[in-house]
Amino acid sequence: MYKIFLSIAITALIGLAIIKIIDTKPNEVFVRYRTFTLSGSTFDMDVNVIITEDIDYAVRYVQDNLDSTVTAEDFDARAVSFPINDGKSPIIWMATTEDKGVIAHEIFHTTLNIMYWAGMELNSETEEAFAYEVQFLTNSFYNQLNTIK
Repeated sequence: MYKIFLSIAITALIGLAIIKIIDTKPNEVFVRYRTFTLSGSTFDMDVNVIITEDIDYAVRYVQDNLDSTVTAEDFDARAVSFPINDGKSPIIWMATTEDKGVIAHEIFHTTLNIMYWAGMELNSETEEAFAYEVQFLTNSFYNQLNTIK
């Protein structure tokens, strides 16, 4: 009798464990951050992108890759663009990718930074080059984002 009860109890526990494993949705992986690089186009300046809500990690990333003077206070927004520094690639940081307007906003800032770095001012004669760079970075951004998902 004891063996039957023990066998039933073990079977029940195994069944609960299997249900728990299935319930945890193994395809859902917690991702602390995502990073990718938008390769430079005409102006040969890559753009690094970091997507994370972890401000401490974002601060360390920007400090290690671009500007050691960056602090957590610099991340007081939904997204921030950090400009070229000593020839190092600019960085776009955003907490999430939910707001396409915020993405466009930061790509615009980064485009201006790259173009000014290349010696171009925005005016009626250069606006097509600026627009092309916005287009290129936007397409690159979404191509990379869709590859990662």
